Amino acid sequence: MKSRRIAALLMLSLVAFIWGTSFVAQILGMEHIGPFTFCAARYFIASIFTIAFAAFMGMRKTDVMPNDTFAYDWRSCLVPGVICGTVLFAGTALQQTGLLFTSAGKSAFITAMYIVIVPLFGLFAGKIPSRSTLLALAASTVGLYLISVKEDFSVAPGDALTLTGALFWALHIIVCGHFAQKYDAFKLSAIQFSAVAVLSVFFALLMETPHLNEIIISWKPLIYSGLISTCVAYTMQMAAQRYVPPVQASIILISESVFAALAGFLFLGESLTAREITGCVIMLAATLTAQIQEARA
Repeated sequence: MKSRRIAALLMLSLVAFIWGTSFVAQILGMEHIGPFTFCAARYFIASIFTIAFAAFMGMRKTDVMPNDTFAYDWRSCLVPGVICGTVLFAGTALQQTGLLFTSAGKSAFITAMYIVIVPLFGLFAGKIPSRSTLLALAASTVGLYLISVKEDFSVAPGDALTLTGALFWALHIIVCGHFAQKYDAFKLSAIQFSAVAVLSVFFALLMETPHLNEIIISWKPLIYSGLISTCVAYTMQMAAQRYVPPVQASIILISESVFAALAGFLFLGESLTAREITGCVIMLAATLTAQIQEARA
């Protein structure tokens, strides 16, 4: 059991690395195609592979989900999957569009605020956030100010879009957490990825002019984002979290922001100012502190 736990911890570290470096792929992919076209192609690839994987796992459902209360058939997962997919589309589209105007590192650190935002949604259920969560939110706000607000008190449009996307990432965690208790996780993922692909196609046709040859040119970033970052990484996360508690998992996954900043520097030549680095450090420290305090509670 201990060896499985160690393997799970290493797996989550790999997931954080994949997600962090995926920000670079997302930026490179938009050199030729728009954000909605990128999302459409990315999630089409993810849905194809996830549907195939879900169908395969469905033949072994007793090994994956022995609980008879789970719903295994595709029809029962349709509505929950579409709901999850709609929320995921909002978060992804806002983040992807924001990357047109901000760096990979800044986007990753701002997106990471969803970890602090999630407990705040508990207010709607009558749950009061802990003191550590409120302190982390306050510190993260200071960090966000240093990252995004310029000396003339203007906010970069990409940062504003990314922060709005973080709200939807937080909501996505809550929605998926609710439905994952009742439905087959693999089928749920397959349907939600398909929903994101369909919504992305609609907005791509409405707001962009997609061309097949431009999509083909962007095949490397799309494969990395769609197959590796979405399909493989999400599956690895699900497998690893069977042996690692959510709080500990989130602490490891926070390192995604650091990997994104390093990847942006190495592959895109991005750099952060001293003010922005200070903001990133404050946000990372605040989020880590909140998660550690929750783990000790």
